[in-house]
Amino acid sequence: MITRTMIAIALLLGACESSEPAKSQTAVKAAPKGVGYDLRRLRPKDGETLAAMFERMRAQAQSEGKRVAVLFSADWCEPCRKLDLELGNTHPVGDIGHVRIFEIKEEEWEAATRMDEFAALRKRWYEPADSYPVFIVLDDGGNAVEEMKDAITRLEQAGVSPTVATWFRGFTSS
Repeated sequence: MITRTMIAIALLLGACESSEPAKSQTAVKAAPKGVGYDLRRLRPKDGETLAAMFERMRAQAQSEGKRVAVLFSADWCEPCRKLDLELGNTHPVGDIGHVRIFEIKEEEWEAATRMDEFAALRKRWYEPADSYPVFIVLDDGGNAVEEMKDAITRLEQAGVSPTVATWFRGFTSS
């Protein structure tokens, strides 16, 4: 008797199911699509100085409506490697899609014996030579708006999680 009852209940429940999807399934909205960071590495190129390459690429990014950030890093630097991991993540386009990052690795310029160019460009925005990473958001004129270390302090004081995506969210495109 119990088996018959269980079968009858199962059949009744099956008959009560609608062919339409449940409201909870149709009400679920797709999560915003994540995008990766717009990251470009500037590598030594014969016939073009780093400063000229940077300015050419900065102008191109601005013509595409992008705010520009510049990142000076080194492979031997542990905080740089942690930052590289973050830059491999995706986030909603509204958080990071409006910023183009130009990364300049110390080792690549050192190997090409062009560290003078690397140092000169870095000193344009950040004087200390022995601190890594140096990550700076620029304004439309190519001037520093905020360096990452200052952003971390500002965001923490505001009670906000100091992530790159949170930092970038505070800037509009150029």
